[in-house]
Amino acid sequence: MKFTINQSDLYQAINIVQKAVSRKETLPILSGIYLETNKNKGLHLMANNLELGIEYWIDAEVEDECAIVLPANNLISLVRELPSENIVFNIDMDSFQAGIKCLESEFIIKGFDPEEFPSLPSLETSNFMKINGKILKSMIEKVKFSISNNQTQPALTGTLFEINKESMALVATNTYRLACYKVKNKTNLENKHSFIIPGETISNLNSLLTGDEDLEMIFNKNYAKFKFNDIILISRLIEGQFPNYEQVIPDKYNTSIIADKIKLNNSAKRASLIANVVNLNIVDESLIIESTESESGHAHEKVDIKIDGPEQNINIDANYLLDVIKVMDEEEINIKLIDSINPLAVKIKNGNEDYTYLIMPVRPNS
Repeated sequence: MKFTINQSDLYQAINIVQKAVSRKETLPILSGIYLETNKNKGLHLMANNLELGIEYWIDAEVEDECAIVLPANNLISLVRELPSENIVFNIDMDSFQAGIKCLESEFIIKGFDPEEFPSLPSLETSNFMKINGKILKSMIEKVKFSISNNQTQPALTGTLFEINKESMALVATNTYRLACYKVKNKTNLENKHSFIIPGETISNLNSLLTGDEDLEMIFNKNYAKFKFNDIILISRLIEGQFPNYEQVIPDKYNTSIIADKIKLNNSAKRASLIANVVNLNIVDESLIIESTESESGHAHEKVDIKIDGPEQNINIDANYLLDVIKVMDEEEINIKLIDSINPLAVKIKNGNEDYTYLIMPVRPNS
């Protein structure tokens, strides 16, 4: 059984599907990549760790149709080091091993029986919608850093998707901060749907999106499926109840400020070098950023701002502020406050999008 494929094309394809390769040792076959040839469609690659699955089709010169599962680490390492030339695969279906030849280099990799590799779930009787890749990528990037890594609260280790006929929202929180991004996006869905996609899936999906594609999203009560750029990504959903985030987002604020994004970022970053917790003091058209640590010293930064409302003073985690500044496209940051004990909010609102990022205050001596 034989097929030929270009090294750079194969390496790109392997890097796409390897995101779903299992890192656990309980089922060795899940540490492999499934390869299947089709004379009409080329080479089909698939990885599946039972929580996330990715499959991808790529052009190849197929002489015989066959299938095999090859260890991902061995395959990736080998293909990466080969020159950018054609690679010839000879598959022995009886011994489940692949002969690999590129120019004067020859190798044999032992694999697994493809019949034992689990197929990806079929999403029958599912809901379907389309979304622009640029919109989804922007939404993901503005919420994903708020995903919790606390495994004792599984629902918070993912991102909530809320979808109805007119709009779509993504929400993530670790209880110390919360990001909510809503966009107007007409769909063919009549009812409201909500589900939680694991953080690992969100990260991998974001890395695969280019922003130039349109996606098909299919989901049911157990899985979500994304189709784009010849890639199919299927993820198991997280069971559990996501917090009622709308109760946390304030309706009104007392003070609103506008600050230059670059100046705010640089000042907050320098202050965080002394201590992670910084004090924000809004006074006299200025934002004073200070941090103090008994062993490190003291930092004092001043940023000119536009202010609407009374003066404010609040302690926050500087890294939480820096995280949101990194993903903002605007040249100016709009920050809103109620007082020192309620969350600080970073806001974007226009005709099509509504973004709220909350940072809970750090209490003195906490």
